[in-house]
Order: sequence, then C-alpha cells, then structure tokens
Amino acid sequence: FTDADVALRECDVTYVTKWRRYLQIKIKFYAAYARSFQGEHLLTQDLCGDSIKTLQEAQKLYKEAQALCKQYENAMGNSVGEVRPARPPFFQKLGPIIDLRLQKSERENGFIYYHKIPEELPELELKATFGLAAPIPFEVPPVHPIFTAEAYKEFTVNETAPPKITSSDREDLPAVKETDITGDTKNINSDSGCVLQ
Repeated sequence: FTDADVALRECDVTYVTKWRRYLQIKIKFYAAYARSFQGEHLLTQDLCGDSIKTLQEAQKLYKEAQALCKQYENAMGNSVGEVRPARPPFFQKLGPIIDLRLQKSERENGFIYYHKIPEELPELELKATFGLAAPIPFEVPPVHPIFTAEAYKEFTVNETAPPKITSSDREDLPAVKETDITGDTKNINSDSGCVLQ
C-alpha cells in the first residue's frame, strides 16, 4: 500500500486524492492490527512493558486511521460508489480489541510484573515463522518497454467521455437485486468481525 501511495504522489491531486487517502487508511489500519497482535503475543511471553508500548502504538495508529477515514469521506477525486471505510465491522471492532488488550497488559503489569515501559517500540517481526504454508516472496515484474513517459503523456482522462444513456435505454434495464451490506455489528460473534456465509 505504501508503494502505491508513493507512486500516486506525482499524479494530479484532483484525480487521486481519494485513492491516496484510501491507501493511507489501509497502511495505518493494517499496522494497527499487526501491533495489536504483537502486543498480545508479547503479553503471552510475559513482556508486559513491551506489550503496553506496542498496544499504545496500535491505539495511536487506529486513531490515525479513523482520522483518515473522515478525510477520505470529504476528499475530492474519483472513486467508485459510496465507500465508507470506517463502517465495516472489522474496522469498528479493532478499537475495542486494542483497548481491552491494553487494559489487560496494564492491569497485569500493575499487579504482577512491574515492568518499565520502554522508550523504543519493539521491532515488528515481518517474516512469518509459523503457519500452515511457507510464504512465497513476491517480486514486482519489470515494467514492459511499451510503457514509456511518452505513452503516459498521450493518455488523458479528460478526452474520454462517459457513454450517453438516453431515457429509453434506462427503461430497458431490469432492476438490480442488491443485498443489504450495512455494517451490522450486533449479530457478529467473532473477534475479527468477519462472517462466513
């Protein structure tokens, strides 16, 4: 997500502001999730000070993601449909999960361990050392020689006009059957907020 955000910095702001905000939300959100699980793992290893520091960082990242969600909703630019990144249950449930884990770490540190909270954040282990399958490293394929700076200069968004739909075309279209996808968090029993259907 970071690479995509960096790549979009050079593009026209009027077109990519929403895309950049969405990528920035993803960066902060997944970092908060990673820090949350790291804090829980450190607590199981009886490293309460490190766990508290990590969970405080997760809380900070989650609040930054929430702020970016508000910026995203108000940002100008191209997007597909009405996207509200702060509404899905997995986003809404992360905040309380982090708070509960932080409270547990602070409570156990106050009763049992009395560890000092370090100044520096513990390093996040990025390579998985467990699981069912070994991760395959991903390499970005090289850019095809057809994609040159000249080719990009010839491509403009302004020249493409949307298709013209007449009133008779609209009458021929059948109504779309849509399922309700509202962010109902009351009937979800899993920690992640995911539901298998």
